[in-house]
Parts: sequence; C-alpha cells; structure tokens
Amino acid sequence: MPTALVLPELRPWVWPFLTDYQRQGIVKAIARSNLNFWWACGAGKTLSALVWAIAVRGPVVVITKAAARRQWANEVRRFTTVDPHVILPVGSQRAGYEDLGAYLKRIRANKQRALVLVAWDALRDDETYLNLCALVDPTDAGGGSGSIVADEIHNAKDHRRFTPLPQQDGSMQFEERKTAAARGSFLMRTAKRRLGLTATPMPDRPRDLWAQLDAVDPGCMGKYWDYAVQFCNAHRGAYGMVDDGASNAVLLRETVAPRVHIVRSEAVYKLLPPVRRMTTILSADMLGMASAASSREVKRAAKEAHGGTGTEGGEAAGNLLEARLMETASMKKRHVVEHAAELLRAKQKVLIFTARRRDVASIEKALRRKTAKMQGLALWAADGGTPAEEREGIREEYMAHPGPACIVGTGAAWGESLNLHDTDRLVVVLLPWTWGQIRQWEGRVRRLGMQRSCIIEYLIAEGTIDERIANIVLGKLAAVEAILPDEQLQGVRETVQGGTDEEVIDGLLDRLLED
Repeated sequence: MPTALVLPELRPWVWPFLTDYQRQGIVKAIARSNLNFWWACGAGKTLSALVWAIAVRGPVVVITKAAARRQWANEVRRFTTVDPHVILPVGSQRAGYEDLGAYLKRIRANKQRALVLVAWDALRDDETYLNLCALVDPTDAGGGSGSIVADEIHNAKDHRRFTPLPQQDGSMQFEERKTAAARGSFLMRTAKRRLGLTATPMPDRPRDLWAQLDAVDPGCMGKYWDYAVQFCNAHRGAYGMVDDGASNAVLLRETVAPRVHIVRSEAVYKLLPPVRRMTTILSADMLGMASAASSREVKRAAKEAHGGTGTEGGEAAGNLLEARLMETASMKKRHVVEHAAELLRAKQKVLIFTARRRDVASIEKALRRKTAKMQGLALWAADGGTPAEEREGIREEYMAHPGPACIVGTGAAWGESLNLHDTDRLVVVLLPWTWGQIRQWEGRVRRLGMQRSCIIEYLIAEGTIDERIANIVLGKLAAVEAILPDEQLQGVRETVQGGTDEEVIDGLLDRLLED
C-alpha cells in the first residue's frame, strides 16, 4: 500500500478514506506529468483527481460536463480547503457573481491556490479559453506550473483540430478549430501536468482513443493518419479516409498500457451493494397503441424515404428513423407510466432515462396524472434543454429525498458525471446507440458511496426499432471488447441480448465466487 500523503490542503481523514486502487492510481499519476485514469463508473475518479491535482504547487483547471461543475465544487470543498471557482456561461452571470479576474486577484492576495471549474462547451468562448491558457501556462509568472484535469475526456475524442483554408496562391493555411475537443487539447498542451478521466475511453470505435491520448501526452501516439492506418484499418475511400474498423488490437493494448491506469468494474463492484440488470421484453399485449401523431409521422417519413418527395436520401432515412423512435416511445409510454407508478407506490426512488427529449415531458405529464394522489411524492423532469444549475439542484433534492421520488430525463442530460446512486430502480426506456452510453448511464447508480441495492431495467419492445438499435450496439461492442476487455462489457452484451434474470444472477454469483 502506498505511503500516506500529507498535503496541507487535503483534509486529514481523506487518505485513509481512499481505496487501495485509488491510492495506487494517485501515486502513479504524481510520478508522471501525463496519465489517464480509465476507471469504471463510480470508482472515485473525482476525489482521486483532486488529491493528484493538489499534490504539487500551482493553479488547477478542471474541464468537465456543465451539469457536473457544481458537484465538483462541492467535492472540492468537502475533501480539501481549496476555494474553487465555477466559470458560468457567457451572459448567464448572476448578480454578485465573482468573475475569474476578481477570483484570481483575491486568491493571489491571500496566497491561496486557484482551482477553476469550466464546462467543455465553455471553451468555445475566446475570452474564457485565453484566460485559462494564461492561468496554467508554466511561463506565466502569475500562474505557473498549472495542472489540468480533463473529466469525461472522451468528450475530446474528435481528432480534427485544424481547418484547412486554401489560399489564392494555391497554398494551404490551417486555422485552429474552436470546438470543445480542439480547444480542450490546446489548453491541455499549455499546462505542465495533465490527467484525463473517463470510464468509456472508446465510446464507439478505436479511432476514439487517439485524440484523448494525444491531448494528455502530446505526440505519444504519432500523427492521426499513421495511427488510423495501423490501428483503425484506415484506407482511402472515394470521399477521403475511411477509418471505422479495428486492426492490431494486441499491439494497441501494449502501446496504450504505459499511458493509463485502469480500474475495472469488478474492482469497484465488489465494494458495493449488489446491482442487478434485467431486460423486460415488451410483447404486443404489453404495448399501447401508437399515438396518432407518431403514426402519421411514420407514414410521411416512409413516403419520403421511398422517393415520394424530393427529400435527400440520407435525410429521409434519418427522418424515418426518428419517426420510428417516436412511434416506439409512444407505444411504451403506458407500460412505463404504470410500472413507475407501481414502484413509487412502494416508496422507491426511480430514475427513468430515455434517449429523446420529446419523450421526457410526455412521460412526466402522464406519470404526474397517474400519481396525483400519492403522498410525499417528488417528481422532476429535465433534459438537455434544462439549465445545468437547475439540473444540479434537482439532483441534490432527489438525493436528499427519502422516497418516493422520480426523475424523468434523457440519458444525455443525466448520464455522465452526476452521482445518483441513492436509487432503487433505473428504467431505460430507449437504448442509446453505443455501449459507452449504456455504461455511463448505469454508472450514475453504481458508485462508491451507494448504500442500497439497485435494479437496472431495460425495456425493449418486440418487433420495433428497439431490436435494430440493440443489434447496432452489439456490432460496435466487438471492437471494444478486443481492446478493452472488461466484465461489464459482457454484462452489457447479456443485457442487450435479453439474457434472463436467472442468467444474469448466475453470472454475478460466478464472479463473486471467483473473487
């Protein structure tokens, strides 16, 4: 076990509070200037990153999801004596809000450490980006030797960092892109020390890895084209490079290994109360009638897709897919509402995640009618259009509520960074498109600190678009398993394929016996 760290800004009870794997990861990261924590959801990455960040002098910038900034700030105050600053979106500053300049002036006057929390999307703002670069630049006397924690670094998976601009003389100039991924990588290059955090380094394909690894350790994986040829089966197609495949998986694992510290799900889950996955296959008699609006939309979109209008082929196919999702969601709504109401009558705490914003309001409205006479019920609905501060307020109220309580939301809005582990049942209404999203959604309830057992339930409607999405997820999973083997991936496969409750329970028991 690593020797205890004595850090003035770390509360004295924190180090003994950590797990062995957290201590080992922190010590490994301190010994390097660049490292990635590929830790399972709920493994305690936030606390471990905080300990790493304050282990040396200098300012710290944490890049995270907008909805997680307040949660990070609370963790900083709980575990350290550092005073954090949250950068709000341009134009949303409240009365009395202390801007970054005033915060830094106060912190420096008090000879304290600066710790700034910023959302990935906020890096698109030029002033915010340039101020943070100046803060962490080792050559800047006012900042100096800064550290960057890139939370949910898979948000920086896009390798495109420059836009080519043809010139009149035939030459080519390259302009820095202002996307969150590009700006994040440029900011990280400015800092002296970098730590990337993610539970899903490959949300989709092996090509997702290059940008993350290069951002944390610039140049470590060479140029993207060379990487793609060697590990992504890249080749030139009719419209440019095609890099959707996987190749040389063993060599890729060996190349990546020194640059990451991995904590697999089994190391975390054996410390937690049991969690059970189950798949509920909704047969025709369990489904309601599709809404008239969704049926009309499917007919219209199908006509477009089959050449009945001038809509472009790709757009028409996308419209038909969206219409099918709308139709399936409307057919499931009756079961979802009745099922959730039954769980709430048993005073449970329930999360309902769907993949589409428009389903959130519909389910919440119907569930509120169904539970109108229920005493003590707290019910919220929020999607990506709900401000991050409001979502964090909902999260805090939900976590403090004894139950019955329910949040209806999109997985995109709630499925990353947030702690929602005080939950009895997570109901996934519509599957997301990748295994990484499934893993992140599950990770909201499977976390260090959880006190109650939880059931994660997937609803798949027989004979609908659900089955196609399940096949797409399984198709993408093969490449991921070849590079990042993990018992949770097998669990995802069992879940999506519709393994029975008994099969899932037997698998969990087998793993417990092996441990």
